[in-house]
Amino acid sequence: MLRLFISLVSLFLACKSASDLDRTSAQDNCFTCAEAPVGTIFCDDFENTIPLKDKYFEYNDAGGMFVLSDNVGRGGSRGMKVMFKKGAVDVGALRKSIGRAPGDYISKNSSEPTKDFDEIYWRVDLKRQVGWKGGGGDKLSRATVMANSNWAQGAMAHLWSHGNYLVMDPASGINEDGELVSTKYNDFDNLRWNLGKKLGVTDIYSDETAGKWFCIEGHIKLNTPGEKDGVFEFWVDDQLQGRTSRMNWHGDWNKDPENMKINGVFFENYWNTGSVQDQERYMDNIVISTGRIGCNCSK
Repeated sequence: MLRLFISLVSLFLACKSASDLDRTSAQDNCFTCAEAPVGTIFCDDFENTIPLKDKYFEYNDAGGMFVLSDNVGRGGSRGMKVMFKKGAVDVGALRKSIGRAPGDYISKNSSEPTKDFDEIYWRVDLKRQVGWKGGGGDKLSRATVMANSNWAQGAMAHLWSHGNYLVMDPASGINEDGELVSTKYNDFDNLRWNLGKKLGVTDIYSDETAGKWFCIEGHIKLNTPGEKDGVFEFWVDDQLQGRTSRMNWHGDWNKDPENMKINGVFFENYWNTGSVQDQERYMDNIVISTGRIGCNCSK
């Protein structure tokens, strides 16, 4: 009888542990594309079998340094693994087109390709491995207007790192008179800056926060042609980090229905001065939507 009692207790504890593990996994894996919010334009939780090259217009794996991997996503799901070697600068990118986009290359795999978007929200989940050093590693994400097939840009809603924080740093390749002056990608000599740069308030890049998932969401709204009513803002774990309104993104450029609107969202791994050591970070749960996405994640 004693042996039977011990066996039953052991079985109970094993079942309880498995049940607790299931609940923990369900809580950690707090988002799936099957539950994407109303207004979703594009969603990628990296759980389907569609090749990345068939979902994004450009996937740069940096020679195998930015790859889809099992068990690196939120809650042990699939996600993107970024492997920085010491001194590495460009470690790959996912570039997604939405709506009407210029040229065969940029428009490839565009979601809702017949639409024009004046306003979008976008989300990505980010974690750095335990032991990560060096802060944020600069470039993370941007929503943009690809104005022509030469990659000239209109609006650029950059989310970059600065110290232990994210920073929003908007720029425009269209002057206040509504003329496209950008001629290529990152045409710094012809961009308008100082449009409302804001530093975030949540420490997501210190040594102490390495190993923790963060949910990052941005929002860009183009101005009405001729008005100063544009918006750029972002959140970390649903906490507002910075907001700039009354923006003049495009002058009256959007008055011409042939001109492009928001049609690209990029997720990048570009460290201006190079990684300080060999280390990894991870991305999961990319969502682009016409409305707030939110996080609903506790871990």
